[in-house]
Amino acid sequence: MTRTLVHRGGALNARVYRAEGADGAAWIEKDFSECPRLVRNTLGRFFVWRECWILRRLETTGLVPRGVRRLGPFALREDFVAGFALRDSDTGVYASNVFDPSKIHGVPAEMLREPVPRSFFEALEAGIRAVHAAGFVHLDLHNSRNVMVGAGWRPTLIDWQSALPTSRMPGVLRRALERVDLAGVCKLWNKFRPGELPSERMKFLERSRFLRRHFWIPRIHRSRVRPAPRPPSPS
Repeated sequence: MTRTLVHRGGALNARVYRAEGADGAAWIEKDFSECPRLVRNTLGRFFVWRECWILRRLETTGLVPRGVRRLGPFALREDFVAGFALRDSDTGVYASNVFDPSKIHGVPAEMLREPVPRSFFEALEAGIRAVHAAGFVHLDLHNSRNVMVGAGWRPTLIDWQSALPTSRMPGVLRRALERVDLAGVCKLWNKFRPGELPSERMKFLERSRFLRRHFWIPRIHRSRVRPAPRPPSPS
């Protein structure tokens, strides 16, 4: 078996490895065992148990990695998702992107150059609605690195650390959190297929942007970046 570190994380986050067996099967391991003792025995144990529980509950949605299981109290594994992160698509949406075949695994590298089709975002929205029907929200869909593009332009959503169960929430709160997810889908759809977002979804996205800009708690408490001081004027 080979094991390659793909994300180092920090003191509060798991290290992420891509592992491959002798038979060619590949999987991802999230491991908190190298975190400080207090972290791995509290947050580490909790996040491992929680992510396994959530992904098992959502297997039938077709939107999550499969094969999830615990490797111990501080680590879990899940099947490797062949493809690439939506953020890495070389379709001109992010000016800094360049064609980089090292960012794609298990599907033709030329997919990075092809426009992500409308059907991908329709499938992503359908999957998110299935997640909501199962009683969960993801809450980090605005980050396009969490959206994987697989073979046949099939979406998979990873990194469920921010997810919440909603079945026992008041209806008003549950629907508000579900709208956060749906706004994320619309944002990505509009970003990667500019001008093609249906009008009713565009109106929904604009309302969501207003609420997120003025009332989203992480934004309210984010410290403002002060501009750099101007150099002194020559005398």
